[in-house]
Amino acid sequence: MEEVIAPALAAGRDVVCDRFSGSTLAYQGYGRGLDPAELERLSEWASGGVRPDLVVLLQVAPEVARRRRQGRGADDRVEGEGTAFFERVERGFADLARSDPARWRVVDGSGPVEEVAVRVLKAAGFPK
Repeated sequence: MEEVIAPALAAGRDVVCDRFSGSTLAYQGYGRGLDPAELERLSEWASGGVRPDLVVLLQVAPEVARRRRQGRGADDRVEGEGTAFFERVERGFADLARSDPARWRVVDGSGPVEEVAVRVLKAAGFPK
């Protein structure tokens, strides 16, 4: 936050990052069963109150995700979690998106990178 995001925002620049507080809530809250209210409080503190203007949730079927992970080497600690964990995380992301549709856009993440990129840009309102 202090080194990259806050200075960029202070300079009036847009910031794109691959994970933020929604990921914490989905993985730690829904996935691991930690207290969502406490996670929200900690995220608020850690981010200095910064919240994304837009969150893009890329959804893919579990078999697509598994296929994409193959060939990348050994699973890390999170990737090695069982199916039930990922079902809870997926439900968490879906709940978060439903609860704040003004900020969240759900995009089909299947298909070639170029097609997904077009969907993301469209969901984000580009070109302007």
